[in-house]
Amino acid sequence: MSNEQRSRDDVSRRGVLRGTAAIAGTAAAGTAGAYRDEIDFRLPATQNDGAGRTLSLLGIVGGWVGVAPAEIDGRSNPPLRLIEGEDHEIVWTNGDGSRHNFTLEDEDGNVIEATDFVEEQGESTSLTVTAEEGMAGYYCVPHPVQMRGPIELIDVDEVHELRVRVEDENGDPLGAEVFVGDHHSFSDVAAKPGQQEEEAPPAVARFDMLEDGEYDVEVWTYGHERLTDTVTIDGDDAAFTATLSATEPGDPAETYSMRLEEGRWVGVGPDAIADEENPTLELEAGETYALEWENAIGQHQPEGENRTYEPLPGHNFVIASAGGTNEWNTYVRSDFLSEQGETQTVEFVATEEMAVYLDQSQLDAVGEIDVQ
Repeated sequence: MSNEQRSRDDVSRRGVLRGTAAIAGTAAAGTAGAYRDEIDFRLPATQNDGAGRTLSLLGIVGGWVGVAPAEIDGRSNPPLRLIEGEDHEIVWTNGDGSRHNFTLEDEDGNVIEATDFVEEQGESTSLTVTAEEGMAGYYCVPHPVQMRGPIELIDVDEVHELRVRVEDENGDPLGAEVFVGDHHSFSDVAAKPGQQEEEAPPAVARFDMLEDGEYDVEVWTYGHERLTDTVTIDGDDAAFTATLSATEPGDPAETYSMRLEEGRWVGVGPDAIADEENPTLELEAGETYALEWENAIGQHQPEGENRTYEPLPGHNFVIASAGGTNEWNTYVRSDFLSEQGETQTVEFVATEEMAVYLDQSQLDAVGEIDVQ
């Protein structure tokens, strides 16, 4: 996301968030985020209880995009890990209105099972299969090159579950994003953009099907210190509690003002950025800054050929690092604003890793950050 053009072309929801970890490939990037956030996916209530799994995918011409469980969330053409000998349900949703189907193949390329074709965007179908030796991959018949991924058979006795509880210094549950190795999850459904609930579930991120070994753990949410640690899986399920301390950014050294319009940010103040489109923000590492912004378009979403959109939560302000989609890390992410003319102020401490700012609902509204 300097890289302004790369940010616009290669972005995916998971890449934007990191607050949403690494994308395995970028075949589906660029369009996946917009489709994935607004389709009502059926998500599994549990991920691994020693029985079959429910896996959810989004199908677009650029590639299959993982939805659930957490290990495939946002990944392009992800490996589908199936417990050998168990029945599994694979649910997939048409993300772009093109003609797709889901086909399982063996090691010789022979078809094992296949769903009917689906042509309506947002329509879902499913396939229930018993994971057996010989299963090798999956693909879409009309798009066999772009939409193709591997199948991995897993012995349930060799994998375990890790539960990560997140709390603040007072011991209260805290909605945060949790990374365990290459896997990502939220500690609370309410931490997901647009997923607020009246009664939030316990702040626990669940990771299943982890093999024995040592894993890096990273936990973060805006307004709190990041926590990094390691956890070891050794023959049994495990639990880990992460306590995040609140941060106090201090008085702003500078206040920037911007207005979010369709496809762009427009500078308002100070004079150095006034009326500029996606102006570069000049920051100094270690200093506190305030960003005041106005949502000038309400809940409006960009239109596109062959796309039908339900309203997303609105628009927000995000700061992330540079690099390709599999390298991005999010450092600031504000709440979503849905009302036209609504304003918000975000305070943050500049770090050298910050490189771009954007709106998650309009991925072409991207500007650069220059940190000295």
